[in-house]
Amino acid sequence: IELIMKQKTYLGGLSPNQFLQRHWQKTPLLIPGALKPTDWILNLNELIELSQSPDCSTRLIIQKGSNYQVTYGPFTKSEIAELPDKNWTLLVQGINHVHTGARKLLELFSFIPFARLDDIMVSYAAPGGNVGPHYDSYDVFLLQGSGSRKWQVSGSHSLDLIPNQELRILKSFVPEGQCEVTAGDILYLPPNFSHYGVALEPCFTYSIGFIAPIFDHIKSEFLHYLDAEFELPGIFQDPNRKATDQPGLIPEDLLQAVTEQVSRIKWTKNNILKFTGEFLTQSAANYQSLPPNILSKKKFLSQLSSTSYQIESTVKFLYREQFGFIGGNAFKIPTSSQSIFRQFANTRLIHGHAIQPDSFLAETIFEWLSQGYVRSIKT
Repeated sequence: IELIMKQKTYLGGLSPNQFLQRHWQKTPLLIPGALKPTDWILNLNELIELSQSPDCSTRLIIQKGSNYQVTYGPFTKSEIAELPDKNWTLLVQGINHVHTGARKLLELFSFIPFARLDDIMVSYAAPGGNVGPHYDSYDVFLLQGSGSRKWQVSGSHSLDLIPNQELRILKSFVPEGQCEVTAGDILYLPPNFSHYGVALEPCFTYSIGFIAPIFDHIKSEFLHYLDAEFELPGIFQDPNRKATDQPGLIPEDLLQAVTEQVSRIKWTKNNILKFTGEFLTQSAANYQSLPPNILSKKKFLSQLSSTSYQIESTVKFLYREQFGFIGGNAFKIPTSSQSIFRQFANTRLIHGHAIQPDSFLAETIFEWLSQGYVRSIKT
């Protein structure tokens, strides 16, 4: 693990481009004192309360010897209070959807495209708490909250897993480096670097995770997209059929007809772009948008100049060329509106005084309010 001493930035004195060139998907990086504990710090009661939200998913992992027991929440404070003094971990996925401080953390990593960003998982571990030696197939920044944890990391050994386990625990783990982290330290790990973290005392860890589409999954989803996008009308006909003495043989004319029809399925660059944008902005199944803000068009326009609009944290909004993508849907952006839409997608916040009342953007935001894609904020 390369140790970069504390400098001015949370990337250990590296610019985003230097970090990406030297470490992203290449080598781990330990950054002591990367961030000061501020409004992203949680205590256990706060974490339990936030975990009740339908926008979060919760697991409790208790280690008993070499076995790990996994239970799915949410859990009450009394249930957590009854747990033993050590060797357990509470993990809450999607905490950035319900906590402003955690949401601000993600802004630090906006030098990575939003299309790659997943969410923040917060784990609370009692002393000895861990989830076993494992690896992730995605990039992750492990930010230490309160308390301390010991990390062991390896990059060159087998990734075989113990079979028939609910957790992805490695059969063999031989550490090549280790470190102890305290509040504000960050450990970045590229995909497939095995790691094993054990709480030295009650502690919090914030996992800022990124996603990478699996190509075989893309193949399946793209075939579904083509099925909905294209139609092959008509039915096979053979009015000139002659008798056969080989009824088990697939007729040549039938095979040829299928070949000709299937070869008509062709896709363009725009088809691939629309599919990719829709695929990347699909909402995770366990995330729920807030109830939509229902108001009349007249009232919306009267409040426009004094209101800001923010993309909901559970919603991905992306763009490329003349298309925008939100909630798994594609839409075409008029040329005159493309600049302001791109600004909105990049910052995820726009002030109403920058929106013309009779514009395509105003009409779109009004629709998105009713669909729960955006929320209004009084300014």
